[in-house]
Amino acid sequence: MLTKDEMTPMERLTAFYEGRPYDRLPTNIFMSDNIAALIDKKPRDIHLSARLNTAAQVAAYNTYHMDAAVVLLGVAGASEVLGSTLEFPLESTPFVTEYGVKSQEDIDRVEIPEFSKAGRYTMFFENIEMLLEAFGDEVPVDVCLSGPFTTAGNLYGTENLMRALYTNPEFVHRLLRISLDAIMIFVQKAATLDITFSVGEPTASGSLINKKMFQDFAFPYLKELFGNIKSLNRRLSSLHICGNTKKIWNEMVDAGADILSLDERIDLFEAKKSIGSRATLMGNVCPAEVMLLGTPETVDRAVKKCITDAYDNPRGYMLGLGCGLPKQTPPENIYAFYDAAWKYGKYPLQNPV
Repeated sequence: MLTKDEMTPMERLTAFYEGRPYDRLPTNIFMSDNIAALIDKKPRDIHLSARLNTAAQVAAYNTYHMDAAVVLLGVAGASEVLGSTLEFPLESTPFVTEYGVKSQEDIDRVEIPEFSKAGRYTMFFENIEMLLEAFGDEVPVDVCLSGPFTTAGNLYGTENLMRALYTNPEFVHRLLRISLDAIMIFVQKAATLDITFSVGEPTASGSLINKKMFQDFAFPYLKELFGNIKSLNRRLSSLHICGNTKKIWNEMVDAGADILSLDERIDLFEAKKSIGSRATLMGNVCPAEVMLLGTPETVDRAVKKCITDAYDNPRGYMLGLGCGLPKQTPPENIYAFYDAAWKYGKYPLQNPV
């Protein structure tokens, strides 16, 4: 039996992927805004500085021993490249205040810039290089991208995008093509480095579009994105879509995702039975009710439930959250999350019940 702290996060993840013994389940908790306080800074500071995000990620690793450092382009990152204006609140994540495409005619004026002139892309790239230098081969660096459908919503407005799906699908496809091209500016540059990619498509949720719309609009561009990532970067990639994704699990895998990051609404046991032979599952402790508002005991029970439901997934299981970690999450709950990962996720995995 392997003992606690025998492996570095990179060793753990590599052994997991290669089917070799590891000390405990790999975890992914997507720390971002909440780690700024570890270096006495505000969330805005780490969204605008590669140096400060690197320092915060190092501090988070030293504090919590998380399994990956994160470069978070965010849901608005690629839309900024295409002309959307962002607000950077002192205490939270950037958001769009003015869309780059205000009318359908505006799309003719949108240009794809070169990398050096593409918003904060150079800063994100510098952040990756700094994290790789800081962590070496000890901690994986994961780059979180917004998917094409979500980027289109942040370029034109999500409500406008939803209407255009019905009234002008050709225009929507043009938006999606431009959005994917903007994402690829960064992927082509960053994929040369030793990193992994995680793609978030919250706007492609079943709460907003039906399965047919996903297949017609979101799927083709996700498939192209993952295909490009795989051709440039040989690491496994993950996909997260918010809400109940049960109807599109197969499409998520067919798009090229190796790891499905599942919302807390999803029954992991059901996902295992349905799609577990095709993809690694990740999730899905509730960020709000459990991590933010719960107690260490609540966190322990939630982690135990997730591992009980998915520990024997045919293609493997990674412990994670149903979405991002809320900024005000109590540190004792984060410690409890990792303590429970050791408690219930030691190798060889067994049913915790």
